[in-house]
Amino acid sequence: MEITAVLFDMGGTLLSYENRQQMGSAFVTALRRLGLDPADPAVIEARHRAGEEVEREYAARRSFIHRDLFRDRVSRTAALMGVGVPAEVLDRFDDEQRTAVVEHLAPMPGVHETLRLLRERRIYVAVVSNADDDYLEPALARHGLTPLLDHWTSSEEADSCKPDERIYAYSLAKAGRSAAEALFVGDSPAHDVAGARRVGMRSVLIGEPGLVAPLSSGLRADEPDWQVRELLELIPIVDAANHRRATR
Repeated sequence: MEITAVLFDMGGTLLSYENRQQMGSAFVTALRRLGLDPADPAVIEARHRAGEEVEREYAARRSFIHRDLFRDRVSRTAALMGVGVPAEVLDRFDDEQRTAVVEHLAPMPGVHETLRLLRERRIYVAVVSNADDDYLEPALARHGLTPLLDHWTSSEEADSCKPDERIYAYSLAKAGRSAAEALFVGDSPAHDVAGARRVGMRSVLIGEPGLVAPLSSGLRADEPDWQVRELLELIPIVDAANHRRATR
């Protein structure tokens, strides 16, 4: 069947995590407010252990708010160090974490051209992201992606996090497309690829060198229909599926 819609993940797909160290600055600041030295080996170990524990817990859930996940990482790290976390520290962390992520996500190479070329082909283009509303919408707007999209769906809006089937069904209903005519593009074999396959969508895996998609612990990874290194490689895939000569 022809591809009439392409649905994209956001982080690691349309927007890069290349500045991930700066994205973690809010966590470091929160630790310092609690009197913990982020460079202390004991704190580093506690942070690593807390991160693994929280990730396992949240990865097993069908739906969650990422704000809660981020706060739990701070609280769990502090608890392992025997430190309590005042509510005001977590509230400040919320704001600073959101700002750090939105400001330091960077457009992937070719993202604007890829979206424009798809729209020129009358392909429906949307974002389906495991992100809260107050992360997703500002990030898309900051990098000029909003005008190039037909819609965007957050896990908060859908009350479902990939690879749960509900978020795919929800976004397909918004697009007015069947799973068979939609292509999902993402960086996580366990979230984007496996979830898309469950509902009958074809998938494309794209990844940044040296990065592993988060929150994949304990989840089964599936093989994509295609794998690419750059977003512009999607155009010949769509053109071939639609029996059209590729043009650039």
